[in-house]
Amino acid sequence: MIVEENRITYRRATVDDIEVLVDFRVRFLNELYKHPDDDETAIIRKSLREYFSKAIPSGDFIAWFAEYDGKVIATSGMVIWRVPARYHGVESGRLGYILNMYTIPEDRRKGICTQLLKELMREAKSLGLKYLHLHASEDGVNIYRKAGFVEPDQIELRLRLE
Repeated sequence: MIVEENRITYRRATVDDIEVLVDFRVRFLNELYKHPDDDETAIIRKSLREYFSKAIPSGDFIAWFAEYDGKVIATSGMVIWRVPARYHGVESGRLGYILNMYTIPEDRRKGICTQLLKELMREAKSLGLKYLHLHASEDGVNIYRKAGFVEPDQIELRLRLE
């Protein structure tokens, strides 16, 4: 399908969109991790439904969609979370974490993700957030750099607990 960019509409997701959010999150994860739909995916879907059901109404999760002819072709998300206050823009302790930037493969490279990111950044500013964080896929890193994201000054480490 050839998408006419001037006919793409953007809107904020609501609790009525939970199944679409779940579907696009699973598509994103399966593509990122080259993971097939299986029993583990069913557990992920259930967990996502529970999460979105609570986090959207509370304002802890904000998502935007790109639609074409009434069909969602891309999604984005931002988790609003709190940490103890610190200097350099986190005096309130509130942060935003961008995730699940996903466009269906046939509609990529049309500026859709960039527009969704702008919507999330606008939302973050309206909430008084001064800091956004994300993990970038290899395909997405240039979009984020063009928007002003930079590598962190401090080393970030991980530990997986078994």
